[in-house]
Amino acid sequence: MTPRLALIAAPLLLLAACGPAKQADTAAPSAVETPKSGPVTIAVTPYVGGPLPVRADGVGPITGETAFDAATIKALFPKAVVKSAFIHTGEGPPGPILTVEQDNVPLLEIGKDAEGGIGEIRLAGGPVEGPKGEALLAKWTDLGFDIAQCRAGEGRTVNQTVCVRPEAPTVSYVFGVPGWTRGGLPPVEVLKAKGQLNEFVWRPAEKAAVGAA
Repeated sequence: MTPRLALIAAPLLLLAACGPAKQADTAAPSAVETPKSGPVTIAVTPYVGGPLPVRADGVGPITGETAFDAATIKALFPKAVVKSAFIHTGEGPPGPILTVEQDNVPLLEIGKDAEGGIGEIRLAGGPVEGPKGEALLAKWTDLGFDIAQCRAGEGRTVNQTVCVRPEAPTVSYVFGVPGWTRGGLPPVEVLKAKGQLNEFVWRPAEKAAVGAA
């Protein structure tokens, strides 16, 4: 190779040597693998005693997603006695229910819906608290209801008054008036004088109807 050609070839060789290194420097960094997240587990605190809250979205540890299953309810109420039974509430065959009793006090009666889930929960005893802290046997006049929020009971609540707060449409308040057997809605004066809270009825949101009990 002549000296002139050698001088031209040398820079070309240097460029060729630098090419791959530069390309490696500008290559995109390898992606960092992100760990796949597993199923989300929501902790539920079982009920062992004390006030049992009735909320718009559930009763104690029970929500609209809770299965109608004796083993499931027993896990949520570990100190209670949970039993399967049937109840006849109208035309047709008896319907399945689960009863929950703790310290010899009936706490819940859980009814099953047509799809196999929880259709309703009735609470007529024990340390129950409504959405605003209301207690069973409270006077109608003390709970701040308007008569327009109430209707006459039917079926299991005949001769009683069923009221619902707009902010908690899934919770029905069932008031009794001692001695009232005429059916229909008692006059406001009678409710103010004698009406007392006998029962809460909770239904999942998709099954709740204003005033239903």
